[in-house]
Amino acid sequence: MQNAVTAISERTAEAILVAARKRFSSHGYDGTGLRAIADLAGVNVALIGRYFGSKQGLFLAALPPTLDISRLMGGPMSEFGARAANLMDMRSPRGFDPMLALIRAAASPVCAPALKAALDRQVIAPLAMRLDGRDTHVRAGMILATMAGYDLMMRVIGIEGLRGAAGAQRRNSLAAALQHVVDSDGGPG
Repeated sequence: MQNAVTAISERTAEAILVAARKRFSSHGYDGTGLRAIADLAGVNVALIGRYFGSKQGLFLAALPPTLDISRLMGGPMSEFGARAANLMDMRSPRGFDPMLALIRAAASPVCAPALKAALDRQVIAPLAMRLDGRDTHVRAGMILATMAGYDLMMRVIGIEGLRGAAGAQRRNSLAAALQHVVDSDGGPG
């Protein structure tokens, strides 16, 4: 009996997370209400509080875990630029757009500090640990900024300079830019 209850609880929590990702992507943090998430998930709104505590708790459970960088880190750093550029061109069947959700959440004074902490903990710190030389946290931030800017300009805004370029040309340019930051020692020049 306990296993059946646990399975139902896990399915309910997952349904809430899926609905939250969709709503946060399409309406932002401030534009998303818990009742709308509950309706989309097909659950009672009280279950959101039970499983996640609050809207902010739900947001943090729904989005930052999608920032898993293990695929980026799974190889030698001498190949990081090419690996990252190839991953940036892949379309993920996640059913939500994490870039839009992050952009919209960053504008929320309630959510922005938690988002910054999650990015620092889940992306910047592990990436900085893999970089050689000085200023590893600054360089890790530049890598994240470059990748996020590329994603924003390519997919979300769709600027012609990127969309019009051949896929290999885009990937090679992005790979070179990222690899330059990885390979620099953080010193002058």
